Formats: sequence, C-alpha cells, structure tokens
Amino acid sequence: MKIYVVATIAWILLWSSAWTANAITFDLDEYDGKVYSNVLEQIRSNVEDPRLTYGGMYRVPVMRKPVIGDKYLSIDLETVQGTVSLGLNRENLYTAAYLAENNQKVFTAYYFSKQITPTELGKLFPKAAAIVEIKYGEDYQAIETKARVKSRIELGLGIQKLKFMMARVTGKAREENNEAKFLLLAIQVVSEAARFKYIEGLVRKNYPDDSASNDKVIQFEKNWSAISKAVYENAKDGVFTKAYDFGFGKVRQVKDLEMGLFMNVGGAKSSIESNVTDHDIAVV
Repeated sequence: MKIYVVATIAWILLWSSAWTANAITFDLDEYDGKVYSNVLEQIRSNVEDPRLTYGGMYRVPVMRKPVIGDKYLSIDLETVQGTVSLGLNRENLYTAAYLAENNQKVFTAYYFSKQITPTELGKLFPKAAAIVEIKYGEDYQAIETKARVKSRIELGLGIQKLKFMMARVTGKAREENNEAKFLLLAIQVVSEAARFKYIEGLVRKNYPDDSASNDKVIQFEKNWSAISKAVYENAKDGVFTKAYDFGFGKVRQVKDLEMGLFMNVGGAKSSIESNVTDHDIAVV
C-alpha cells in the first residue's frame, strides 16, 4: 500500500507539472499547415487525461475533468498588428475570455461572466489593465445574433478570415459586431479544430482563400457531447455497436468521425487504480 501511494503521488506530480503551462503561441503571419496542426496538438496534450481511452481509440485523447493546475489556457494569436489572447477553459475548451489592446493602448480583458470570474481573469491575463463583461451570451446563437449573421457559415472559415477580424478587435475601439465575428472565427479555428480533425483539415485546405465552411462543420460542433457519449458507451475497438447519425450520414467506424479530442463524459472505465501496474510501482 505504501508503495502504491508513492506511485500515485509521483504520477500526480508528474502530470500536474505538465499541465500547469498555461500559454500556447500561434503566429498567424508565419502560417504553415504543419505549424497549425502542431498548435492544435499542443492544446490537446495540455488538456488530455492520459489515463482515459474511449471506444478503443487510443490515438484520440480524452479531456481531463477536473483539471490539475491552471483552470484556463491562454492561446496567444500573434500578427504584425498585435496579439489577441484567447482564454480557454481546460475542462471543455469553451472560450471564457480574450485579451486585446484597445484604441487607447490599454490591454483589456473581455469575458463571459458565466465562464470566468474577475479574479480568475486577473490570473489568466495579468497584463489586463481593464476588464469588460461580454453581455450577449457565449453560445453560438447569441454570438451569431450580435454578429448579424444567420449562420457562422456565412463568415467562411480559416486563418486569413481570422486575421482580418483580429485587426478589427486589436488597437481599435470595441465594436460588438466585429467582436462577435472575431469570436465566431476564433472559436472554430482553435477550439473546434482541436476537437475535430475534420475541421482542422478544412482550415488547412481552405488556406489562403478561407471561403468554404459547410453544414457538416455545424453538425460536428453541435454534437461533440453526443459523439463523445456514443463512443464512450457504445463503441469497442473503434466500432460502434450500432449505426449512428450525427447529421451527416450513418457511421459505424469511429475513425470516420475524424475526432481530435473527446469530451470527458465519464471516467469510471479507467482510473488511477486500474492503470497503475506492477511495473509502474516497481519503477517508483
């Protein structure tokens, strides 16, 4: 028992040290498809629980819940015009806030109050000299309404579109319409692409025109929880026990969903106790 406790503590210390790094940088001016994919892999590695595997999909990480270390992760989007930092919740990759310099050269953190508190915001973005609550809601429908688009498909999807809207929120007076368009693009290019390799691939394919998005993207974004739950409950060795339709045709093979990251919908099938082997204990 004593050896087991030592092994468990060592495992926790190892992974907590890996998870506390809370900033990843992405230079959009130096865009390269491989660099973009590497950024997404860094995000996946930062939030994954290496103990968990869903449906026998060993190459697809599962998010850790609850997190160890920092609750939020900063993604620093850099261009020659300035940097905009996204604050992501490390339990679900929801966008909680962003940091940008306004037209008065004041670094300001804009945040969704249901996702992050002012105290947490100060820790995430210590450069912020001011904070502003985003009051129109963090769900896609609310952001689309503020962006004055019927669907985010209208905005296209890709790096150049994101750079264009970044230029509208950094070094400028705040305009909620532009802010909402920026958020719609940033959420999809970063968080959704980390969740779905299909979206990652589309962003890479679209460059530099960024003209194409489609309903399959929307269906993936709407069904992350449902897909994760289906794989967790009804898939073995990468095959579903029955056909599923998530809005773009029936699938039986989990690999056909091109997942990048599963939501944590349960952990009872894997735990520290079941994953600390005799070999692990002997090494410690």
